[in-house]
Amino acid sequence: MVDEAALLAEANRINYRLRSTFFYRKLKEFNTLSFPSMVANLFPVEHLYNWDDRTQWGIGEEAFGYINTRSDFHLFQIFCHPKLLREHPQLLGYYRNIAAISQKGVSYMAKVNVKKIETDLEGRLSITQEQALALAQLFNEHITLIIDSSIQSLSKDELYGIMLISTGAQIDGSWRNAIGEEAERVVQRLLVNETKERNLIGAFIPHSGKPIELFNPDSTEEQLGNIHKYRGILLTNQTSILFSDEPDVSFLDKTGNTIGVIEVKGGVDPAAALERYGAAKKSFEKARRITSNVPTVLIASCITSEVRIRIEQDPIISSYYNLTDLLTENSIDYERFMQQVFSFLENQE
Repeated sequence: MVDEAALLAEANRINYRLRSTFFYRKLKEFNTLSFPSMVANLFPVEHLYNWDDRTQWGIGEEAFGYINTRSDFHLFQIFCHPKLLREHPQLLGYYRNIAAISQKGVSYMAKVNVKKIETDLEGRLSITQEQALALAQLFNEHITLIIDSSIQSLSKDELYGIMLISTGAQIDGSWRNAIGEEAERVVQRLLVNETKERNLIGAFIPHSGKPIELFNPDSTEEQLGNIHKYRGILLTNQTSILFSDEPDVSFLDKTGNTIGVIEVKGGVDPAAALERYGAAKKSFEKARRITSNVPTVLIASCITSEVRIRIEQDPIISSYYNLTDLLTENSIDYERFMQQVFSFLENQE
């Protein structure tokens, strides 16, 4: 009984810790905080857009009149112009959040997969005429309702608040299925940060098709904050750390041989602990088939007594760590973990 209570407490701790980092990471990925400046950059050309067909775009006359007569508001800040949306697809997230509609809700009501468009940071996906009209109508109808319900008292602070609340709700909805992914990201950031502290970062390896990015001490915050954009890092001693699936982390020597692997299992359901152990074991078996006796490191949360016994008796798992302990500042396990994994890399000098 005590064991069950302890496991539940641990599950809750790791769940909320990972949730906090997930919210911060997603806020950056959604680009929410940059939306206001992106819209403001369009103010000089607002006279080049015509609003005569606004009723067809779902804009109510009273709401339009209220915003149009306010000196502290620009029409682009509030209402979605279909032509603007086609020219600047990256603003789709801005108007969706102002309208306080989730990506799933837009997909259901406007029949447009906005998630794919919003995550297209390169701007390669376009919005068709039909899609732009359907999206503008949907957003503007909701925005009009918000203005009308405010009895024409909407302020800039309230507008910004709606955008943040909507983003938060979207992130919260995504969180339920993302705990495993976030655990992997947290471990990646721990490794990259430790690499920086040891003055070993040489360059960041981008995802396919992107140029290599040399480590810039003057841009440390930006580069480390966007670690999701990279598939690994090159170290100054000519070794590498790669992030992928099965295993989640691989350490490579100067010739490209695997010299260590990590599997991260961040699930918090005690009932699925055995299943997570089995998945990690499969990944390690695959790695050992390619490189025999390669050191294997398992990082897991909510490790039950049964799973702990199996891990300690399993020759294919070289060592294991509890994720909760690794996230505890200055913990003995954190120091032990970093000493182990960097011995793979620093011994290659």
